[in-house]
Amino acid sequence: MLANETGLRRKYDLAVVGHIVLDHISRGRKHYDTQLGSPCVYTSLAARALNSSVVVGSKVGRDFGAERLAWLRSRGIDIGYVRQSNLSTTSFKINYVDGNRFMWLASKCASLTPHDLSDLPTASALHLGPILDELSPRLAASLADRNPVTCLDAQGYLRRVLRNGTIGKSKWRNRSLLRHLDVLKVSEDEALTLIGRTKSSKLRTIGPDIVLITRGKLGTIVWSREHRMYDIPAYKTRVRDPTGAGDALVGAFLVTWIRTADVPWSAAVGSAVASFVVEKAGPANFGRPKQVERRAKAVLDGIVKMHR
Repeated sequence: MLANETGLRRKYDLAVVGHIVLDHISRGRKHYDTQLGSPCVYTSLAARALNSSVVVGSKVGRDFGAERLAWLRSRGIDIGYVRQSNLSTTSFKINYVDGNRFMWLASKCASLTPHDLSDLPTASALHLGPILDELSPRLAASLADRNPVTCLDAQGYLRRVLRNGTIGKSKWRNRSLLRHLDVLKVSEDEALTLIGRTKSSKLRTIGPDIVLITRGKLGTIVWSREHRMYDIPAYKTRVRDPTGAGDALVGAFLVTWIRTADVPWSAAVGSAVASFVVEKAGPANFGRPKQVERRAKAVLDGIVKMHR
């Protein structure tokens, strides 16, 4: 177990829970260096780009290495609640072909336990970012009830490993967790699996007050129980690597929303931060606050209110 580095309990703007992963990414015949991945990385760094304090609860293997932990620490992320396992770090092989993503599981770390997260500090917002069922729904619900605002990225509950190691789709097995959430983030494909057609009447029944449906270059649909549905455009830029864009978007959204309670503006900021992420490979660029603000204003001008 890695010791808590702060030595003192403090209140954070954002806590992110799930497996940190190692991604081996290729695009056709072009292979990139092994990259850090998962919401624990991209969501956290997006929040840090907006000067928010962040703590991560995760588990990695001994193969992860001290240098990678030091890199995260140097970016201002509290890694004092990252536990160590004798199993290898969760790792994926990812190949992008004609805009489609194909994934294979290379290794999976030990699941997170209540003991692992028993002393994780509370935060103004908690983001649950399981990658492959490493966080049980019961433990996720328990964590959600300890924090004033909780968001879930449902991807880790909507995946299964096929015989050849390919990552396939899975049905949602514990919808009761949704009642503990304030925000739900899903991709468009995941929304179809989880919700079906994304009409307002359907969204009202699932539990969270806000649903973010990411659609890649088509932008994001945002539904709010107290407001309208919004079509948030993606900021137009050259896309080099889309990995982590949705995770960055939700991190920027959450820390902006807890500060402003402004749903459209928070989504615009999320879109702006995501636009910086896709311009480079890996978690290398999240923009500076002034740069993010300029792009967010451009996105805000393009938001369309949708009929319920």
